[in-house]
Amino acid sequence: MYVSKTPTALPPLTLRPLHAGDRAAIEHFFLAEMDDVSLYWRFFRTMTPMTVHAYVEQMRFDNGCFVLGAFFGERLVGVAELSAIPGSENCIENRPGALSCAELGIAVSNHLHQKGVGRQLLSSLLDTAWQRGLKRVQLSSLRDNRPMLGLAARLGFQPLREESGEIIMQALRPADLPKAVPLQTKAATPKREINCTAKVVNARCR
Repeated sequence: MYVSKTPTALPPLTLRPLHAGDRAAIEHFFLAEMDDVSLYWRFFRTMTPMTVHAYVEQMRFDNGCFVLGAFFGERLVGVAELSAIPGSENCIENRPGALSCAELGIAVSNHLHQKGVGRQLLSSLLDTAWQRGLKRVQLSSLRDNRPMLGLAARLGFQPLREESGEIIMQALRPADLPKAVPLQTKAATPKREINCTAKVVNARCR
C-alpha cells in the first residue's frame, strides 16, 4: 500500500489496488462523488444509476486489467483503470495475444478536482504499466475536458489523433522514448572570418 502526502487541509491520500470485493464502493463513488457532467466526461455518454451499476458489474480486475483506488480514510475519492489491449494495431507488437499496449480511464471526486488526486492516480498507474512490461498506454479525453488533457500532457502523453470530438493520447514506456540526439560541436570558424565579423560595423572587411 502506498501513502503519500497531500495539502494540509486534507488527510493523507492512500492508493491501493481495487478488487471484485470493492464493486459496491466503486458504484457508490460514481454515483455519490461525481455529478452528471463528470460522469459524461469519464464515460463519453449520459450515465444513469442503472448504467453505472451495469458498468461496475462487468469491470474486470485481472487478466491484463488493473484498477487503482484513491482513499481519504475509508472514503473512495478516485478510481483509475488500466486495461491491456491484445494485439492492438497501435502496439509495438502487433500480433494476437500481444499485451504491449493498454488504455486507461480515470475519475476523481467532484470535490477534489485540482487537488493532486488525479495526478497521483495517473502517475501510479503508469508506473504499474511499465513494471508489467507494457510499452504504450493510451487514453481518450473529450476535447472540452481541458483539465484532463493538461494533466495527461504534463505526465508525458502526446496527442495521436482526434475522432468525433475525442482526443486520443499516448504515453511511451521511458525506455522506448526516442533518444536525444547529441549536439554536434560547431566547426571552428576561420580566423579571417571572425575578424571580418567583428569589423563589419566599420565596413573595413577585406
